[in-house]
Amino acid sequence: MKDSKISSFVLYALMAITVVVCAFFYIGDTESCSTTAGTLDAPVYTSMLINWAYILIVIAAVATLGFALMTFVSKVLYDVKSVIVPVIAVAVLAIVLLSTYFGADTTQMNIIGYEGSQEPWVYRVTNMCIVSSIVLAAIATIATLFGSLAKKF
Repeated sequence: MKDSKISSFVLYALMAITVVVCAFFYIGDTESCSTTAGTLDAPVYTSMLINWAYILIVIAAVATLGFALMTFVSKVLYDVKSVIVPVIAVAVLAIVLLSTYFGADTTQMNIIGYEGSQEPWVYRVTNMCIVSSIVLAAIATIATLFGSLAKKF
């Protein structure tokens, strides 16, 4: 029961910090920024909001991976055969990511008005993410269809 109170306190603290950061962003002062379309007023606390979002993403990723690793280790210690499916899933994910990374295109994209990075690795990683998302969505769709069809027969 004590762990429940600690986790509730942490969640309430994160929520309070988020509310304060969002209040600074929406209620805070603005500054004039000049763009190609003219000048516009941008919130001063935009970088603080973006940094807080990064912190929350890192916390979520660390917590998710930590609990997944703890569950995996406890399953390995309890029953080795029960970890075959997760190991196969991680292996398939690694194969998909590696194959899409090495098969990615590094040619520069010509987007009107875009003057971003011209580094080939940026194009490779971007292409890898897009193609990996499509491949994983196809795998999930096929697994769902075959899973539901297997239950009927």
